[in-house]
Amino acid sequence: MIERIIEKYVDTYSEDLAVVLLQILADPSQGGLGYTVKLFNPTVDMDGWEVDHSRKIISIDRTGLISNYTDADRAEYLKHAVETEFLKTRAGLLSRIGWGTGKVVLGLFEGATGVIGILVPEPGTTVGGVVLVTLGGNTVVDGISQLAGANQGHGINLLGEGAGQIGAAAFDLADMDPDVGRAVGKGVFFVTSIAAGSFATIKILHAPGKAAMSLKVGGQPGGVQLGRLDMLYQSSRAGDGMTVLSINNNAGQSILRFVTHNGELMVNGRVVGACRVMRHETNAKEILKGILKLMAHGARF
Repeated sequence: MIERIIEKYVDTYSEDLAVVLLQILADPSQGGLGYTVKLFNPTVDMDGWEVDHSRKIISIDRTGLISNYTDADRAEYLKHAVETEFLKTRAGLLSRIGWGTGKVVLGLFEGATGVIGILVPEPGTTVGGVVLVTLGGNTVVDGISQLAGANQGHGINLLGEGAGQIGAAAFDLADMDPDVGRAVGKGVFFVTSIAAGSFATIKILHAPGKAAMSLKVGGQPGGVQLGRLDMLYQSSRAGDGMTVLSINNNAGQSILRFVTHNGELMVNGRVVGACRVMRHETNAKEILKGILKLMAHGARF
């Protein structure tokens, strides 16, 4: 079976990868690394392969959780092992999960903050909100693509790639190395996005008279405050256990709150001085109605 995997590997992938595998498997007396390839049955199947550098063994999964792998599957896992452990061009499974999940969470936070910025009637927050929604969506796509293993497990940053293409084209027109231009374009985007995103976030979250960040909510410990957002705190005002998220207006009054009630996540919404339009609501359509009513009362998120 090992022979069939090697044959499929060489037939499927480039000659360069075949040469790299040859160097890995060749005996040290011949200038190689002296690794061997074996099949094994993992207790928990993760990414289809393992490499034990101390014993110089590349182990390829014999079977999957549901069905046996084909020779093509095993050849692909051998390729992943070579790229990840020896060429260092492919991100490993744990790295993909960690970075991909982090990017998705960051992108969702950026997007949510951007929506608040678009709807808050303060100078500069609308533009900042559009910037954050754009960057947040791009970051979420980047994270999801990394979790899916795209681009050698590093994900695809669409805006970064676009900036790289612009840089490459500009350097090519100037009769300079396009690869250098691509790197410069990506670098400029990376620095600019951090600066613009940070400035927009601070501008949006810094409500008048409130700290940009605090580990107290309403002067009491037990929660986190980010500008006009209060998160994860017990509130007698909510009256329903843990408050997961509360969105405040410029006067510090809560207009939309996500709370736990009887073990379920509920949504409360109200306008100070006006009627309560949502209470312990979980139905998506009713929540949408309530938010529209809040906005009709003049609420701005």
